[in-house]
Amino acid sequence: MKTIKTTVYLNAADYRKLKSLAADQRRSAAELVREAVAEYTARATQRRWPRSIGMGDSGVCNLAERYEDMMDGFGSEALAGAATEETTPSAERPGLPDSGDPAP
Repeated sequence: MKTIKTTVYLNAADYRKLKSLAADQRRSAAELVREAVAEYTARATQRRWPRSIGMGDSGVCNLAERYEDMMDGFGSEALAGAATEETTPSAERPGLPDSGDPAP
Protein backbone atom coordinates (compact mmCIF):
# COMPACT_ATOMS: atom_id res chain seq x y z
CA MET A 1 0.00 0.00 0.00
CA LYS A 2 1.41 3.37 -0.99
CA THR A 3 1.30 5.95 1.77
CA ILE A 4 1.36 9.72 1.56
CA LYS A 5 2.71 11.89 4.31
CA THR A 6 0.34 14.56 5.59
CA THR A 7 0.02 16.87 8.56
CA VAL A 8 -3.05 16.89 10.75
CA TYR A 9 -3.65 19.42 13.49
CA LEU A 10 -5.45 18.06 16.55
CA ASN A 11 -6.53 19.85 19.68
CA ALA A 12 -4.43 18.99 22.72
CA ALA A 13 -7.09 16.94 24.52
CA ASP A 14 -7.75 14.73 21.46
CA TYR A 15 -4.03 14.25 20.92
CA ARG A 16 -3.54 13.10 24.53
CA LYS A 17 -6.46 10.65 24.20
CA LEU A 18 -5.05 9.36 20.90
CA LYS A 19 -1.59 8.81 22.40
CA SER A 20 -3.12 7.06 25.43
CA LEU A 21 -5.23 4.75 23.21
CA ALA A 22 -2.23 3.97 21.06
CA ALA A 23 -0.14 3.07 24.12
CA ASP A 24 -2.95 0.89 25.55
CA GLN A 25 -3.24 -0.98 22.24
CA ARG A 26 0.53 -1.07 21.65
CA ARG A 27 0.05 0.61 18.29
CA SER A 28 1.25 3.91 16.91
CA ALA A 29 -0.92 7.02 16.94
CA ALA A 30 -0.44 7.24 13.16
CA GLU A 31 -1.82 3.72 12.77
CA LEU A 32 -4.94 4.66 14.75
CA VAL A 33 -5.41 7.81 12.66
CA ARG A 34 -5.09 5.82 9.41
CA GLU A 35 -7.62 3.29 10.66
CA ALA A 36 -10.04 6.01 11.72
CA VAL A 37 -9.74 7.81 8.37
CA ALA A 38 -10.24 4.53 6.47
CA GLU A 39 -13.38 3.70 8.45
CA TYR A 40 -14.78 7.20 8.06
CA THR A 41 -14.18 7.39 4.30
CA ALA A 42 -15.66 3.91 3.76
CA ARG A 43 -18.80 4.88 5.69
CA ALA A 44 -19.11 8.33 4.09
CA THR A 45 -18.77 7.02 0.53
CA GLN A 46 -21.13 4.05 0.81
CA ARG A 47 -23.83 4.07 -1.83
CA ARG A 48 -27.01 5.16 -0.18
CA TRP A 49 -30.05 3.29 -1.43
CA PRO A 50 -33.28 5.22 -1.85
CA ARG A 51 -35.58 4.83 1.12
CA SER A 52 -38.27 3.58 -1.27
CA ILE A 53 -36.35 0.33 -1.90
CA GLY A 54 -38.35 -2.51 -0.41
CA MET A 55 -41.50 -0.48 0.26
CA GLY A 56 -43.50 -2.67 -2.09
CA ASP A 57 -42.26 -5.97 -0.72
CA SER A 58 -44.97 -8.48 -1.60
CA GLY A 59 -43.47 -11.24 0.49
CA VAL A 60 -43.48 -13.47 -2.60
CA CYS A 61 -39.86 -14.45 -3.11
CA ASN A 62 -40.20 -15.77 -6.68
CA LEU A 63 -42.51 -13.09 -8.09
CA ALA A 64 -40.08 -12.03 -10.83
CA GLU A 65 -39.69 -15.62 -11.98
CA ARG A 66 -43.46 -16.14 -12.23
CA TYR A 67 -44.52 -12.74 -13.57
CA GLU A 68 -45.95 -14.20 -16.80
CA ASP A 69 -48.22 -16.54 -14.84
CA MET A 70 -49.24 -13.72 -12.51
CA MET A 71 -50.06 -11.38 -15.39
CA ASP A 72 -52.03 -13.95 -17.39
CA GLY A 73 -55.35 -12.34 -18.30
CA PHE A 74 -54.40 -8.96 -16.90
CA GLY A 75 -56.26 -6.26 -18.83
CA SER A 76 -58.43 -8.72 -20.75
CA GLU A 77 -61.58 -7.18 -19.25
CA ALA A 78 -60.55 -3.75 -20.48
CA LEU A 79 -59.78 -5.13 -23.93
CA ALA A 80 -63.15 -6.85 -24.06
CA GLY A 81 -64.83 -3.55 -23.10
CA ALA A 82 -62.91 -1.67 -25.79
CA ALA A 83 -63.95 -4.19 -28.44
CA THR A 84 -67.61 -3.73 -27.44
CA GLU A 85 -67.36 0.07 -27.71
CA GLU A 86 -65.82 -0.11 -31.18
CA THR A 87 -68.72 -2.20 -32.52
CA THR A 88 -71.47 -0.19 -30.80
CA PRO A 89 -72.85 2.71 -32.91
CA SER A 90 -72.35 6.13 -31.33
CA ALA A 91 -76.12 6.68 -31.08
CA GLU A 92 -76.26 3.78 -28.65
CA ARG A 93 -73.32 5.07 -26.58
CA PRO A 94 -74.48 7.63 -24.03
CA GLY A 95 -72.75 10.99 -24.07
CA LEU A 96 -71.44 10.78 -27.64
CA PRO A 97 -73.04 12.86 -30.40
CA ASP A 98 -74.31 10.99 -33.43
CA SER A 99 -72.68 12.63 -36.41
CA GLY A 100 -73.83 9.95 -38.80
CA ASP A 101 -70.20 9.33 -39.75
CA PRO A 102 -68.56 6.07 -38.79
CA ALA A 103 -66.28 6.30 -35.80
CA PRO A 104 -62.58 6.70 -36.68
